[in-house]
Amino acid sequence: MQYGFYFDHTRCVKCHACEIACKTWNEVDLGPRWREVVKLESGTFPDVQAMNVSMACMHCGDAPCQSACPVGAISKSVENGIVTVDPNRCIGCGFCAWACPFNAPQLTTLSGKMEKCNFCRTPGKERPLDMPRACEEICPTGAIQSGPLVELRTHGRERAAARLGTGGLQGFPAVVVDGVRQFGP
Repeated sequence: MQYGFYFDHTRCVKCHACEIACKTWNEVDLGPRWREVVKLESGTFPDVQAMNVSMACMHCGDAPCQSACPVGAISKSVENGIVTVDPNRCIGCGFCAWACPFNAPQLTTLSGKMEKCNFCRTPGKERPLDMPRACEEICPTGAIQSGPLVELRTHGRERAAARLGTGGLQGFPAVVVDGVRQFGP
């Protein structure tokens, strides 16, 4: 079963609490950010739009960082889909960082090894998978949720249904089709 994150950008107030909780829980050194809140902007003045996004490792299905690692230091769990870095095998070459489109693996200055979000599974501090991640637990607005992807998929559908139900999208039918029952996940 693949675990991951659901992020609701409409709830994020860019307080950075998720970054601090992640660094504190996982005892991340100064420098690397396993989770980082960024502001994405588009458009040109005066038609500018922006949104806050709390970015972390996406624990990709076919993780490019894993295939880029020349020493096999990055692995993906068959049981839960979490992508981790083995610091005992990592040589700090940075190939994984170049391959990752989300800037998840980052070089630590103290050890010279790559680190990234490990879904709060730091050895000796492993959070059970049915418990919220540190970033999720501290988020004051509930913008971050974690769990099995099959459960997290419903959040997007529920938000779409709420928008349609309130007349938020004029000209669109007030119906949400759940194709999972018919076509599978």
